[in-house]
Amino acid sequence: MALVKVAEIYEKARQGGYGVAGFCVDGLGSALAILDAAEEAQAPVVAVIWQEIIRSVGPGYMEAIIKHGAAQVGVPVGIMLDHGTDLTICLESIVQGHSMVMIDASHYEFEENIRRTRAVCDLAHRLGATVEGELGAIRRTFEKTGEFSEATTLTDPESVPVFVERTGVDALAVSIGTESGLLAETPQLDFERLRRIAASSDVHLVIHGGSGTPAADVCRMVDSGVTAFRFASEIWRAYLNAMREAQAKLPEDSPDTRHVFGPARQAAREMVLTRMEQLGCVGKAW
Repeated sequence: MALVKVAEIYEKARQGGYGVAGFCVDGLGSALAILDAAEEAQAPVVAVIWQEIIRSVGPGYMEAIIKHGAAQVGVPVGIMLDHGTDLTICLESIVQGHSMVMIDASHYEFEENIRRTRAVCDLAHRLGATVEGELGAIRRTFEKTGEFSEATTLTDPESVPVFVERTGVDALAVSIGTESGLLAETPQLDFERLRRIAASSDVHLVIHGGSGTPAADVCRMVDSGVTAFRFASEIWRAYLNAMREAQAKLPEDSPDTRHVFGPARQAAREMVLTRMEQLGCVGKAW
């Protein structure tokens, strides 16, 4: 079917009492895994493209794969930008078909975060797109330097309604203890903080750093008011591990990559299906 707006996917999830996932696409393999899983599960899905993936391959490539793939399946598929850091990448993404863009100004002071997020909202809303902002900061375990490698800062519940009102965001990434990457230990989540955040605003809440989060915690966060989750590292790890195993079994004189990429896609697909089941979105396609 044709692409649908991420905002519609989020709103139906809220009305239906289930969660949805934004699975990060980094190439054809992950795109096929995500779309195949969504078709099998008859679940709505958001294909998320990280700003750094766009920068590494150029605008339009990942979007073309997802648009074509969405037309081959019978479930709702939306596209959105992940962790855009400036107005330019947000605008470029909207032009390429993203119905929602994320502006991540979370590492700036509160007022500057508001200013930058507001600027994106003003433009995106005029163009018919919606916006996700971030309040609080989530550390990336796979980055050793830079602002995203710094310690996680939990979201202040009292700041949420102020931020939402002054920026106009449609969705808000919040920090309650998750971290992005492959974690050595199970994250300790602050559910009381999440409860207060959810009670302070009706904005759609998004949890980043979903990889490695126990199933029970995912279900509890959905019950606590979270609309959407972001998964990347665990999907990519499953893909790479399966690819290495398949390659090790391949004869040295065989260049047939189907025997490598096929098992990799299957491993990623199974991981996506597992998360869809935990979120309760299986069978929720329309």
